[in-house]
Amino acid sequence: MALIPRRNLLIVEDEPMVAALLGEALTVGGFDVHIAGNALEGIRQAQRCDPDVAVLDINLGHGGSGIELAHVLDRQFPGIAIIFLTKHPDIRTAGYSPSDLPQHAGYIRKDFISDSASVIRAIEDAISQRQPVRAAATPSWLDALTSTQLQVLRLVAQGYTNGEIARRRNTSARAVELLLKSIYATMQIDVSANLNPRVEAVRRFITEAGTPERQ
Repeated sequence: MALIPRRNLLIVEDEPMVAALLGEALTVGGFDVHIAGNALEGIRQAQRCDPDVAVLDINLGHGGSGIELAHVLDRQFPGIAIIFLTKHPDIRTAGYSPSDLPQHAGYIRKDFISDSASVIRAIEDAISQRQPVRAAATPSWLDALTSTQLQVLRLVAQGYTNGEIARRRNTSARAVELLLKSIYATMQIDVSANLNPRVEAVRRFITEAGTPERQ
């Protein structure tokens, strides 16, 4: 009986404990795992191992993001399957849109990496189909928001006023105010209740996506 060759898998993750946990699970799952801590090291490792799949943290700190690295790998290694690691429930809450990702890239929530069976299944699906893979369900209210609404909500969660959001988006404060009302309606926040809708929207965003870095 012929042996199934082990496939090369590249992990680029700047949190050593996360990289080690994931690497151990995927080694047991039948992959030859190569780990890098930043984008530049990731490119060097890829040139050595010719990876079949790359699992990349979106936010890699200094030296390039996981998104930038993904595009480099996608060009240099045709056919590579790419999956992003993220703490975010939706790629848009990380400040990106689906169009920023290489075609067929997927993502796995960091919360779920302890479930090695689900992670391995997602990676196997990505390799065999090269289709977008998601190993976690997105909360319904996040799915319901448009990309524009999510961008504005993310700015609100960063602490910016309506005036500053308007300046950054090259629009009016009134337009931002109307957009926020539509966000509250989509999130089903009762603005007539004894509740500050802006604070409640930010609370829900941070609960699902974490506190966004101020830019």
